[in-house]
Amino acid sequence: MPHPESERFTIDGALIEVPASALVPRLRGRLQDGGYEGHERALLRAHLRLGDRVLDLGAGAGMVSITAARIVGAGNVTSVEANPEMLRPLKRNLRRNIGAEGSVLHMAVVADGDKRDSVDLHVSPGFWSASTLPGRAKGAAASYAVKARPLGKLIRRAQANVLAMDVEGAEQQLLATPLPEQVRLLVIELHPALYGGAARDAILADLAGQGFRDVGGGRTEEVHAMRRGD
Repeated sequence: MPHPESERFTIDGALIEVPASALVPRLRGRLQDGGYEGHERALLRAHLRLGDRVLDLGAGAGMVSITAARIVGAGNVTSVEANPEMLRPLKRNLRRNIGAEGSVLHMAVVADGDKRDSVDLHVSPGFWSASTLPGRAKGAAASYAVKARPLGKLIRRAQANVLAMDVEGAEQQLLATPLPEQVRLLVIELHPALYGGAARDAILADLAGQGFRDVGGGRTEEVHAMRRGD
């Protein structure tokens, strides 16, 4: 039975439960038509390999983690979600659809060198717009102090060589430091509406300078797959 005050959606054969309070019409529509995180899921299916270890930053309702776990196994996926309102639904969705939670971490990711132990997460209506950016506090339905961990530390903890990243604009700060050499694939949603097209282009250029090449996605939805090595 669905959890009280939740709604259920079926995407790629996965049954996803989301609190009704965390939905807005556009988000509900994307869940209903199966388009929710569709670009990320397609790119992971195209580029993940057996043996990869995936760190999913901004796991939300869990569809990216579920897609990755179906390919590499639940034990090779670490799901990071800062929004406390989504933590239980995320865990339930993982257990329901892949038989295990894998590793679920309730925290926000910050840039390497950021010494803060916690950051404020601003949750707007619709769980997909939760953000740690100070400018997103205005209009937020709620704000929470959330444990913070640097990106490099999370990569090492998860032993990840693949990153899936949808962090609502915080990628500009997170990617200011080069990624560890072990990271071979990055599937990322960029948010130029928050920081401008020039900053978006600078992020992609910097990744190219680290040896990443664009192997899928594009600017229509601002979801990119960047792969390093062969």
